[in-house]
Amino acid sequence: MELVLSGNCNDAFEHLYLVGLASILEDADPNHQRICLIRWKDREHAVLKSSDDVSWQQCADIVHEHALRWSKSYWLNATGEYWESSKEDDFKASTKLPARRATLSPRLGKPNTRQCWQRLENDRHEAIDQLKTPLDHEYIGALGEPSYWSGDLTDKNYTPDYGASSWEMVARNRGQEFISGRLLPLAQAVANRKVEMVLSGLRGNSVVDEAGKDSQLSRTPTGLRRPTKTDNAQAWCALFGVSAFPQFKSTTLKRGAKSTKANRGATTGFFRIKSSGQYAVLPLYEQFWTVQKYRSVVRSLWLEQAAICEVCASEDTSGETRINSFAGSQWLKEQGVAQYVVFPQYKSNNVSAPERWLQKGTIFDVLGGD
Repeated sequence: MELVLSGNCNDAFEHLYLVGLASILEDADPNHQRICLIRWKDREHAVLKSSDDVSWQQCADIVHEHALRWSKSYWLNATGEYWESSKEDDFKASTKLPARRATLSPRLGKPNTRQCWQRLENDRHEAIDQLKTPLDHEYIGALGEPSYWSGDLTDKNYTPDYGASSWEMVARNRGQEFISGRLLPLAQAVANRKVEMVLSGLRGNSVVDEAGKDSQLSRTPTGLRRPTKTDNAQAWCALFGVSAFPQFKSTTLKRGAKSTKANRGATTGFFRIKSSGQYAVLPLYEQFWTVQKYRSVVRSLWLEQAAICEVCASEDTSGETRINSFAGSQWLKEQGVAQYVVFPQYKSNNVSAPERWLQKGTIFDVLGGD
C-alpha cells in the first residue's frame, strides 16, 4: 500500500515530515523488521510504503502512541538548575539563565560555573540512559548539546550554542528553549488527541495547531518553514525527521561553521556562505529509497558541495567550486539524485534572540556526471 503525502518539495517541512514519519514507523516495530521506502512522486506529492503494508490508520495509531510515550518519558520532562547566583551577580537581573531548564535542550544558556557544567553533563547522561529505542537515541544525538569544547569558556561572548544543531531553530527570546517550549507541548497535544484526529492531521484533511493556539503566525513549524498554522501531528513527525541529520562536535565557531567563503559546518544538511548566510540542502529522488539510504545521501560531501557550487557560482570567478561539484555528480546520479533543493535560511535582525526559518527552496539539477 502506497501512502501519498501532499506537499510541495520547495517546502523543507514536507521533506522532514516524510522522513520523520517513516522513521517513527520503522522504530515502532519491536522486531526491527519493518522497512519503509520513500520517494518524491512529483513536485507536490511524496510517497511512503512499508514492507508490511502499514495503512494510514495504523500510521495514526503508531504516531499517537509515539507522542504519548514521549510525553510521559523521563527524558522529555527532565529539568535542572544550571546556574549559580552569587552576591556579585544578582540573579534576578541576570539574563543568562532562568532557574530551571530542560536537561536535554540543545540550547539553554551558559552555565556559569564548572560545577554547573558538571551537573548538566551528569543530568544529560542520566536522561540519555532512559532512552528506549534506536530512534530515541538518534534524535537526541542529532539535536546536539550545549558546547563546552568550542572555545574559551571564560570569554564573555562565548555561547554553548555552538554545539546545537542548526535544525533546532526556536527563537530564544524571554528564555524560550526547544524541549520545554516546543517538543513537550507538541507531544502533549498529539497524545491528548483522539486517534481519528491524528489520522486527519497526518493525511492533511484537517489542520489543528493546539500548541500554536491555531494562530496563522504559529511557531509550531520550528523553522522548517516560515511561521504559519501547522497541524501538530505533522509537526511532531517533521521534528523527528531531524534524526536523519546528525550533529558533529566541532571546535570551530558559529554553530560549527568556519569563517571561510563557504563550508559545511557541523550540522548535516546545512552549509554557510560567508557573504549571504546559512542554507539547507535536501535531495529529490524519484526512485524508492530506504530511510537508511536517505540518511547516507544527506550526509554526503557531494550533495552539499553541489549546493555550495550553485550558491557561489556568481561569485566564483576561478570555477574551482564548480569543478569540485562536477567531480561528485556521477556519485549523486548513481544514488538516484537528479535534482536537489536549496533553502536559504531567514534570520531576523534581533541580535540577542534572532528568529530563523527556512524559506522556500530553489530546485537545481545535478550537473554533468554522465
